[in-house]
Amino acid sequence: MSAIAVGLAGAAVAAAACRLSARAARPAVVPAGRCAVVTAGCWAWLGWRWSAGGLPGWWLPVPLAVFAVAAPLALADLRYRRLPDVLTAALAVLVGVAVVVSAVAVGSEAVSTGTAGTGLVVRGVAGAVAFAGVHALVRAVSPRSLGAGDVKLAVGLGGGAAAVGWPALVVSAGVASLVTLVGAGIVRWATRGPPGRGVPHGPGMLLGACLVVAFPGAGLDVVAGQAARAVAVPGMGGVTPGPG
Repeated sequence: MSAIAVGLAGAAVAAAACRLSARAARPAVVPAGRCAVVTAGCWAWLGWRWSAGGLPGWWLPVPLAVFAVAAPLALADLRYRRLPDVLTAALAVLVGVAVVVSAVAVGSEAVSTGTAGTGLVVRGVAGAVAFAGVHALVRAVSPRSLGAGDVKLAVGLGGGAAAVGWPALVVSAGVASLVTLVGAGIVRWATRGPPGRGVPHGPGMLLGACLVVAFPGAGLDVVAGQAARAVAVPGMGGVTPGPG
């Protein structure tokens, strides 16, 4: 599978997501061309990293799923200050399917450690619930800090990040908070006044999750690591990547 083919597939997915968002009950129209170009570049980069040995092949579906609708979601939040339900739901479904596919793949590559795949699924589900629960709690305590869309977004992003490993959830949340704080500071400095509508939190959440799933490193921890060592190759994740 070439990086170009992966990139073209990403462009098609992003364009479809933009059309879906534009036709939703509460439409959020975002530039499909820009989203397609950004997603194509990200998917092509992920495909190249896999073919070069930078990502284990069994893990590749998860970052592809997280990146799939990240651009449309980020642009919608920046433009409308809301995250379309149809896209947050699509993200949750895509990530859920991707985690299951990765679990099956890692289990088939290392049958002697069949619990590895189960561990990925358990972490993904638990992470989705926990991440969404924490965001829901923050929204309940401080409604101005997070929107309902951020809570829904946390389901898909939490599932993907937790599949890397539990520390990845903390890293993802930390990156999201940092991006939002920096953005708010830049806006306040640029306007030379008190904050107005504020800075949407969704783009920071998306960036944090994209980073941890694209650079899992040692985060593919004990459960997945056991399966990786069963096919013993050095490098990220330790599983032999597929051909380019």
